[in-house]
Formats: sequence, C-alpha cells, structure tokens
Amino acid sequence: MVQAHSTDLYAIGKGILWIGEWSGTTPPTDPAGYEDMGNAPSVEIEPTVEKLPHYSSRSEFRTKDKNPVIQSEYVLNFDLEEVSTKNVNRFLMGSLSGSNIVQALQETNKEFAIKFVSDNPLGPNQVWRFWRGTLSPNGALQLIGEEWMTMSYTFEGLADVANNPNSPYFSTTFATTTTTTT
Repeated sequence: MVQAHSTDLYAIGKGILWIGEWSGTTPPTDPAGYEDMGNAPSVEIEPTVEKLPHYSSRSEFRTKDKNPVIQSEYVLNFDLEEVSTKNVNRFLMGSLSGSNIVQALQETNKEFAIKFVSDNPLGPNQVWRFWRGTLSPNGALQLIGEEWMTMSYTFEGLADVANNPNSPYFSTTFATTTTTTT
C-alpha cells in the first residue's frame, strides 16, 4: 500500500530512554524491570549489514551477479546528561559498592535491554525495543569544561533468538501522533 505524502509524518524527535538489566539468560520484565535513564539529548540507531558480492567471469568484464547478506548488526548511540550514580556506573562498566561508590571496569560484559518511547511534539510516535546488548562508553567523559557534562554510550546489539525469534535484534511499534510517556 502506498501512503500519500503527508506533512503529518514529519517528526521532531523527543522521548524517554529506559534500561533493564539481564539476569543471566533472563531478560528484564517490562515495565518493572526497566528504569528511566534521565535526559537523553541524543539517541541514534545505526543498523548495518555486510554483504559478500559474487562476480561472474564468463564475459569480457566481470559482472556482479549475487550480493547476499552474510552479517547483520546494529549499534545504538546515546548521550545522557544526568550524572547519577547508576549512569556513571554503567558508563564506567563498574560495580556499585554500597549506594555511592563505583568500582570501575568490574562488569565489562553485563547485558542490558533498552526501550525508547518517543514523545514527539510533532509527528508519529514509536516504541523501540532493543532486546539484548552490551553497553560501553562512546568517547571520553569531560570532567572539567564550559558546557553541560554529557556521557556518551554505545549499546551493541546482540540477537535474542530465544525470546524474540521473529525479530531477534529489535523492533519498533508505531503509535499515534498523540504524545505518550509510558
């Protein structure tokens, strides 16, 4: 079905980023297992595929006759401005000692699920569910500066075939143009 051109589909992106921690092979439950990560001024998804081209050598010039996908993956990059103990702990891939001491680089392979719920002032809203992945810093954390302190993260997606066989990496559900915060 072809959808007619509509300026109602132009969007200004806003929303809330939620994170839940996997426990072994068990994903977080929604909504109780997720927590709001605070103000995220930037959230970007980058799906990529790797292809293995094949070329026929049957004529004067070789010609590409097949180009299958041999690998697919994605990364989710986002920035957070709220310098909470939990956000710093995740940025430093640490473990918490008590409620306020971060022991850095102690949990470098911890797995998470992320949910992004858009709340666009204009345009359609979506709920993005990134089933499983690892979190790491995406650049340096500036401890002294003249701008708002921002922590940049990369979430590398992992397949969750056991719990989401039809869409093992992530899915997005389109909602109405009405804003929502859950």
